[in-house]
Amino acid sequence: MTVFMLPIKLPGNKYMELLVRSLEQSGLTVKPFDKKKIYEIRRGDILHIHWPSFHYTGRNFVQTAVKTAVFLFLLLYLKLRGAAIVWTVHNVWPHKDGPTRFHRRMRILLCRVCSKLIVMGDSVRDELVANFHADAGKIICIPHGHFKEAYPSRRLNIRERFGIPEDAYLFAFIGQISPYKGLDLLLRSFKRMGDAETRLLIAGKPTADFDVSILQDAGDRVYLSLDFVKDEELADFLQAADSVVLPYRNITTSGSAILALSFYRPVVAPDLGLLRDYLTPETSILYDPSDPDGLMKAMREMKEKRERYEDVEPFDYKLAELEWSRISEMTSGVYGNRGRQVGRVESEAG
Repeated sequence: MTVFMLPIKLPGNKYMELLVRSLEQSGLTVKPFDKKKIYEIRRGDILHIHWPSFHYTGRNFVQTAVKTAVFLFLLLYLKLRGAAIVWTVHNVWPHKDGPTRFHRRMRILLCRVCSKLIVMGDSVRDELVANFHADAGKIICIPHGHFKEAYPSRRLNIRERFGIPEDAYLFAFIGQISPYKGLDLLLRSFKRMGDAETRLLIAGKPTADFDVSILQDAGDRVYLSLDFVKDEELADFLQAADSVVLPYRNITTSGSAILALSFYRPVVAPDLGLLRDYLTPETSILYDPSDPDGLMKAMREMKEKRERYEDVEPFDYKLAELEWSRISEMTSGVYGNRGRQVGRVESEAG
């Protein structure tokens, strides 16, 4: 059996690299999917899809129509050849377009064509069944792996680089800046805190559809680095922060939350979806997103109770559930039709 991964890597995202490495270490053969070499895929092989909208949408109607036709043909052809198709559902809906009729139809088709659907928590299973009429028997729950040791530190002094006082409490938002990530909510809440001893660092490259004017007049206690955070500096950015804030408006899977946990940084985030599965009271504060003051109050509480989050044991306990050896074993089981049916992400740490 050979696993053909689509894609096998994603710039700026270590998830695929870590997944592929763990599968190869477990003894599986993993290759990049190439439609020009589709004849190599045989009965019993696996096509494992991630972020499918990249492969069926284009810049305009004509390009989208062509890509959709090719994508559907490939899926049906591989099914006829006896290959199994697996989809890891990182996002219920594409971030850029959201819940459109077109994406709903494509995802309904995907759920029907795929042999298995991998989700990273119960809330996603429920959404797949509700939105796309997915067969619950196909859905397997496998957690998102951690990022420990994925980003070595260069021991850079990020606070010194930006002129952030060493004794200030520093909240940080680190990662790609998109409309759904709620930077306007973060800035508004930070200003309303009115705490002269706190600082906020926002580091990441804005997407084309993000309104950068939101970041204008952020204030002298807010530090901006509006460029892609290099892999070799990511650890140092995280270690400069006292806590990480993720003010998302909606979320399916958050690698940013797991990244923060991997560097033992407590998280402030909305009480939404999968964040409940990964962020525990011992490592994070989840706020009610319907409360206009929820984010501000959570940030204030995080600073006031900072000593509570200095204990690394709760972080280690959670990270043990996210070991890649465990995830590769579960994923291999899906390929062999021996995967665990959806349920709560169970701890095997103790």
